Amino acid sequence: MQKLVNFCLDMEFYLKIAISCTITQQLFFLLLNKLKLNFITEVLLYWLVGTISFYAIGIFIEKLIKSDDSLTRKLTARVKKVKKQSFPNFTLKGIIIGEIKALITALIIIYLAPEVHRGNGLILNMGWFFMRIVAADFCFYVAHRLLHTKLFLEIHLKHHEFQDTSSFVAGHKSLMEYIIVTITDVLPVFIFGYDITQLCAWTLIGNIYNLEGHSSLSIFFIPSNFHDLHHTGFHGNYGIHSFWDRVFKTLNPINKKNRNYVSCQFY
Repeated sequence: MQKLVNFCLDMEFYLKIAISCTITQQLFFLLLNKLKLNFITEVLLYWLVGTISFYAIGIFIEKLIKSDDSLTRKLTARVKKVKKQSFPNFTLKGIIIGEIKALITALIIIYLAPEVHRGNGLILNMGWFFMRIVAADFCFYVAHRLLHTKLFLEIHLKHHEFQDTSSFVAGHKSLMEYIIVTITDVLPVFIFGYDITQLCAWTLIGNIYNLEGHSSLSIFFIPSNFHDLHHTGFHGNYGIHSFWDRVFKTLNPINKKNRNYVSCQFY
């Protein structure tokens, strides 16, 4: 019975992503369907949506939501306090380098991925997004677990400089990890093809769950304790959500009896 409940909760997450992406795609379709976008315009649009949403969502979480103590307590599902850490400040150089990487990534994706115009059908789009999140979660799980092996761990250590997490830790990666994670995220695009409205919607919603997952809060999609457990325990919880960790038995659950973190030893 518990396995069925867990499965339903995992599917709920995937459906929430698919529905949210579909609604967002509808808005992009209304804005863009009468416009003829060339290659450069699509690249710039995709890059701008990703960049603006990343900083806007991160600032919204860190400066607005977390400024309200009662709201922060309400949205936090942590079971163990983590010592507060000082996070690296934004620098002009860091922002410029980050945006150059993001722009180059957008250019490569739009250039190489097959473009497929799917129209505006709700069911078709929701099905596409559902397959997209399940596939993306699997690709991320595999890559992330590999990054925790001795062979690739050095690449991933920069991201694990922080046990305590903040939304913008989501973007704190080495260049090699950035490339690996980007490839795993866009691999389904090369499998399923892309429509610019779907791509923009996916980027926006993807930034929401990625930033939320590192925020230590439970706001829209991901329980705050899921990725916290990964950062504090270092092992387990390799996926975006818990489905693939359940499948491959790497889930680091909460020990409800003592309200503490369960140790995971896989290597």
